[in-house]
Amino acid sequence: LFAMSRYEEAKTNFEKTIKLNPQDTQAYINLGIVKYKSKNNKGALADWEKAIALKTDDNDGKALNNIANIYKYENNFNKAIEYYKRAITFEPGNTTFLNNLGNTYRLAGDLKQAESFLLKSLDLDSNGILTQFSLGILYKTQGNISKAIKSFQNSIQVNPQYTEAYYELAASHLKAKNKESAKLFLEKALQVDPANQKFKKLYERVVAS
Repeated sequence: LFAMSRYEEAKTNFEKTIKLNPQDTQAYINLGIVKYKSKNNKGALADWEKAIALKTDDNDGKALNNIANIYKYENNFNKAIEYYKRAITFEPGNTTFLNNLGNTYRLAGDLKQAESFLLKSLDLDSNGILTQFSLGILYKTQGNISKAIKSFQNSIQVNPQYTEAYYELAASHLKAKNKESAKLFLEKALQVDPANQKFKKLYERVVAS
């Protein structure tokens, strides 16, 4: 039900499941997901913490990662980093967890640690589109535009429909004062998503400059 965005029905069903079996960790995780999607972050945190507390010997990676996501959304980067690291202890090869940790280090201003975890994720999956994109954002933040451009290009090679990578490529080329390349990548982005206002605004700015 929650896959179809029928959150209230899903919430009721998971609550019934927990009433019948208060030890059902997956029901708490699912209930937390429903609350998270319904913008009830506090309720989601409480349910995921319950899931973790129920079985200390379980793989709590997903629940810990979900908790970390909320802390990151709330800009509590230290707590987010703590929970992502705990998630990784359960699944050291989970590239999503590694990406999340790397991105949070970037947001916290620790660019060296951010690069370390993103490169570790890339070692595990060289076709990781989000890893390549995240590295592009990191290098752009560092001011290393040539490496940023290469990473964004790599993400497009994996998925030519990834419009955000085209946008970031255009923005990076603008920083490098390469107006024609910026225009070209924005045109490609608009071919994929012609109604995107963000792309249109930048394109109009580039053409007018």
